[in-house]
Amino acid sequence: MRETGLDIVDCGNTLQFEATTSFRQEESIMKKATKAAALVLAMAMAVSTLTACGSETEAAADAAGTEAEASEENGTAQADEAADPEAAADTEDAADDTADAEQAGTVTTKTEGVLTFGTNAEFPPFEFVAGTGVIDQYDGIDMAIAKQIAEDNGMTAVVENMEFDSLLVALQNGQIDATIAAMTVIDERKEAVDFSVPYYTATQVMIVKEDSDIASAADMADKKICVIQGYTGETCVKDMGYPYEAFKKGTEAVMELVNGKCDVVVIDSATAQKYVDDNEGLKIVEDASAFESEEYAVAVKKGNTALLDMINKTIEAKLADGTISDLGVQYTEAVTEE
Repeated sequence: MRETGLDIVDCGNTLQFEATTSFRQEESIMKKATKAAALVLAMAMAVSTLTACGSETEAAADAAGTEAEASEENGTAQADEAADPEAAADTEDAADDTADAEQAGTVTTKTEGVLTFGTNAEFPPFEFVAGTGVIDQYDGIDMAIAKQIAEDNGMTAVVENMEFDSLLVALQNGQIDATIAAMTVIDERKEAVDFSVPYYTATQVMIVKEDSDIASAADMADKKICVIQGYTGETCVKDMGYPYEAFKKGTEAVMELVNGKCDVVVIDSATAQKYVDDNEGLKIVEDASAFESEEYAVAVKKGNTALLDMINKTIEAKLADGTISDLGVQYTEAVTEE
């Protein structure tokens, strides 16, 4: 019996040992599986990292390639410029020309290709109406100068005839491009328009009857005086404080004198001679102390520098070569002979 009991006990221990051994084997297998899973995960992460690095490397390589290509193109362009210095110089010249043109401005006129002048064609020998003039029916020193200015710049001269007092208003309103009408340069007008270089110098004189006792400007104090509206003569008489009557045309003022309705006409010297020659019994009285010399110039709209420069270029050239002086003699003699 003891032997059998021992056998039963031994059998139990054997089963217990086998169960313990089986559990330990399973525990070992699980640990191995966990390690294997961790290894797989680590390998996957490593592969992912390597892939990402590969993409960054490729992107960097692409960027480097692009930069290299750009550098190569720039190098090629620079090499081309170095190989063709004339082309590079032409490019620089073109840029300079554009800058100069922008700085100088472009001449613009009322009508493309046409230079429209305003005048008062009642002031020989500077502007008057003739059968055949240098610009349509308009003739005189100013008209010849106007035509020359236009032709020198490949343009056609056109004249708008109007009252003298309307000229600056028409200029400011864009009705005309420039004014040429024996207009005297004075400070008041310079505030409204821009003047060219002067092209003629004149002075004011008095036209009286041959038996008049007027010998100086001071002698006009108690006389009836006539002037042309808007002309320098009107300004001078006004500054002297004398009363006067203004007419729109020189011929009208002179006829007042001829008909005995006034005692003296104050007017520009160049025009005065024409009226004295045309009307018997008249004479000219000068007074240099009372009447200063005055300068005639072309007027343009304030700020129109491009047009002013163009006009000045012709006037300066014609003054230098004597053309304007010749015109003065030509027209003064012509109106005197009529």
